[in-house]
Amino acid sequence: MSSLKERKTDFVSDLVGGTTADIYIVTSISALSYLVWCIVKKKSSLFDNGNNNSLISTVIDFLLNWNNLLFSTTVYANNIPLLIVLNFIPLVPVILMSSKSSSSNDQKKSNKTNKNDSNKLVRRAVINLNTLTSKVFLPFKTYITVYRAQMMVITCVCIMAVDFNIFPRRFGKVETWGTSLMDLGVGSFVFSMGLISARSYIRQIFDSKFNYTRTIIKSFQNSLPIFILGLIRYISVKSVDYHEHVTEYGKHWNFFFTLACLPILNAIFAPIIFKISPLITGILISVFYEYYLINKGGLEFIIVGERDTFFGANREGILSLCGYFPIFLNGFTLGSCILTIIPIPGSIFKIGISKENLIKSYNKGKRGISQLKLTFILSIFFQLSYYIIDTCYVYSVSRRMANLLYVIWVSAYNCTFLFLYGLIEKVICGNIEITIITDTNDDNDDDKVEVETNIEELVSQEYVPKSLSAINLNSLTLFLVANLLTGLINLTTNTLDAGPITSMGELVLYEVVLAVLSLVLYDNGIVLR
Repeated sequence: MSSLKERKTDFVSDLVGGTTADIYIVTSISALSYLVWCIVKKKSSLFDNGNNNSLISTVIDFLLNWNNLLFSTTVYANNIPLLIVLNFIPLVPVILMSSKSSSSNDQKKSNKTNKNDSNKLVRRAVINLNTLTSKVFLPFKTYITVYRAQMMVITCVCIMAVDFNIFPRRFGKVETWGTSLMDLGVGSFVFSMGLISARSYIRQIFDSKFNYTRTIIKSFQNSLPIFILGLIRYISVKSVDYHEHVTEYGKHWNFFFTLACLPILNAIFAPIIFKISPLITGILISVFYEYYLINKGGLEFIIVGERDTFFGANREGILSLCGYFPIFLNGFTLGSCILTIIPIPGSIFKIGISKENLIKSYNKGKRGISQLKLTFILSIFFQLSYYIIDTCYVYSVSRRMANLLYVIWVSAYNCTFLFLYGLIEKVICGNIEITIITDTNDDNDDDKVEVETNIEELVSQEYVPKSLSAINLNSLTLFLVANLLTGLINLTTNTLDAGPITSMGELVLYEVVLAVLSLVLYDNGIVLR
């Protein structure tokens, strides 16, 4: 009779995944949760600053941004339309009450004249490129924070839920070929890291202060904590004889080591990436790596190779860097397009721009494409590439190898969802209308446009749920605690034989612990990262 450890290992082995359409449908609940939260925020005072710490606002925030994602990947995984309906039903009274309140206020003001409509929220600003600083150039972006935080929530939910029967097997990591929610999750983590990493490079280039040696040193310093987390995970897994799946990353390697390597690789190859663009660099690496896999024995080595050397023992983790790095670079490309306050001309094919060149470009009328359009263009590019290659190519997606199709799939998904989040922000919050001037003597004669001197207030965190702001502030700490809790629960309970009620009880309690921890750190201003 197999031991519990062997049963748990078998439980997460030899999985074949599901369809990409299914993954899109299930994870669409994350965007839906944000949409519902924004509507409630706009139509009521529930999430106003004075009420944001109340019990009811905290509970609703948790239900939308934590529990919703747990339900979509467990009990409602096969009935997402019902979950969508259940999310929209509570909005009906909120919208009706809001409409009645608005009608009442309009009636009271019907006999009054008010020539000044400045009470309405108008997100407008005038930016003078001559006085533009790198801090203003790279403002806070609401929808990026929401995207990253919800991705962390889904990740934390999945790493715990995968050990319960209530979590569909099609969502677990596949053995070699196929697509699944958890395979997408690790790639999305890398994509997000690349997106945010672009900020530092854009700032240095804008200030004309990029230094190659300093950048490499800084990348090693930033990666050290992640590498230490990898060591902690490796030692803890080995010391407690925790069940592990060797074909995932290898005998000694784990995902933390992969994450630690990527910023270092980006810094080392920065001159080449600057020269031919991160997008083209990522495509070239993916193509050459695919050639190695198919024509130079790489595929056979990964699947059936011996584990008698360190490289052989960890071949999945080491070689998959050739796939994860292009995903990182694709995220880096999107970051170059959307992180700035105004579009950079040609941002898809270059990293940032100096202040001097930005002024020259705008003086010549080269103002770049809007950031939402660029996100849409990249999502269409990757979606079409995935469809064509998946239709014509003999091999499928492989997270284990991080092959070409996996790179394109992860990039397509993340660009598409970031576009969706950006669209929600645009529709609910409204666009930031920016007037750009390049001459310090220019006068703005349009009295309807107010010069906005504090961009941080204009793009504040007002439309980010508090729970997601808390997650974003200490995401790495939360991920570490989630891993520790997952190990603790697996070692102390029999997750395989737990019934639906017991399973959901443990998973909700696990969520509550993580949510409360992040909020406590947030409320006390503690940033551990």
